[in-house]
Amino acid sequence: MIKLDDINEDIYFKFRKAQTEAMHTERLGTIHVSDIIKPCMRNVIYKKIGSDQGMSTEDMKSLYFGQCVHSNSMVAKPEHHEMFLAYDYVRDEPLTYEEAKEIPDDDPKHLDIIYGSIDDLIKVGDKWVICDKKTTGSIDYFSKATSKASESHKDQINRYRVLLKKCYDIDATFGCVIYISNRIEKDKRDKPVTISFKLQDMETTLMDMIEKSRVIKSSLVEKTLPERTKCFLCDGMCPYASMCFSDERKQYE
Repeated sequence: MIKLDDINEDIYFKFRKAQTEAMHTERLGTIHVSDIIKPCMRNVIYKKIGSDQGMSTEDMKSLYFGQCVHSNSMVAKPEHHEMFLAYDYVRDEPLTYEEAKEIPDDDPKHLDIIYGSIDDLIKVGDKWVICDKKTTGSIDYFSKATSKASESHKDQINRYRVLLKKCYDIDATFGCVIYISNRIEKDKRDKPVTISFKLQDMETTLMDMIEKSRVIKSSLVEKTLPERTKCFLCDGMCPYASMCFSDERKQYE
C-alpha cells in the first residue's frame, strides 16, 4: 500500500527536477549580450572555459522566480515577445536561431556572432520601446520618484537596440525596465515599477560591442586570459575573485 510520504517525496523530486530544468535554458556557443555588458572580460572567460563556481540557494530562487516572470508576463504582441536576435559583426549580417545553432562550437566563426533575446518590443504612439523585465529584492529603491534604471540594465537594452536594427531594421529610440519584487511581504500588495529612458547613439554602442567581442574571441582562440579589470564585481560579487587574484597565468589549458 502506498504511503502519503512516498507520494510527497516522489512529487517533490519531480518538481525539483522541473524547476532545475527551467533554470538551465540552452545557450548557444556564441557571444551573448550579457557577456559584453560586464566590465571585466576575465570574468566572462572564466565562465566560458568552465570555471563554474555554481549557484547559491538564494541565487537559484531568484533565477527561478525570474524565469517564471518571463514565461508568464507577455507585455507585447506574440510576434514581438521573446524576439531572438543574432548578428555576425564580421560579415555584417543577421542570422536566424537555426543558422546560429548550426555553426559548430569548435569553429571560430561562432565567436563572430552576438546574440540575445528581447523580452518585449512595444509601440507607444509612433515610437518603438524595448522592454526588459528584471526581478529585484530592492523594489523600494526603484520606487523612489528620483530613481533611475541600473546602468547595466540600460546598457543591455542599448545593445539590444543595435541588434534589433541589424536583424529587423527596426529603430527603437526608447527603453523601459520593469522592476518586479521577488520579496513580496505578507499582506503587502506588490506593484511593479517601470522606468523608461532614451537610448544612446547606436554607432558608439556597436563599436564597444565589437571591441569586447574581439577580446573574448582572441582569448578563447589563443587560450589567453585577459588583463584583470578592477571593478565593483571584485568586492564580493564575482565567484571567480579568489581565483583571479592568485592567478598569474597568461594562458590556460
